[in-house]
Amino acid sequence: MIALRVLLVEDDVLLAFEMQDILSDAGYEILGPVATVAKALQLIDSQEPHLAFVDCNLDGEHATAVALALTARKIPFAVVTGHERDSLPAAFSDGLFARKPFKAARLLEIARALLQY
Repeated sequence: MIALRVLLVEDDVLLAFEMQDILSDAGYEILGPVATVAKALQLIDSQEPHLAFVDCNLDGEHATAVALALTARKIPFAVVTGHERDSLPAAFSDGLFARKPFKAARLLEIARALLQY
């Protein structure tokens, strides 16, 4: 069985590694984690993930281009943020939402839900 590829776009190094560990332990193949829009777009183009978790604010850089690229390729994604849903850019408004901090069970629940899209 081929492992599902999950793109992690997160600028908080500790959180990114925690997400990586949780998802890897559950059998997912991790792309990244990456902390910039440019690196995320490169992985979307070269590795074509099955799903993604995206922080919408990457050290002051908005990740709208990442959300648009994922949407254009019909790759389901969830936004991972410390902000309220109503403060997110429009490109993130329809996706699943994981508010930081979250528990491992919530991350895995969202990953499973993304696969239903």
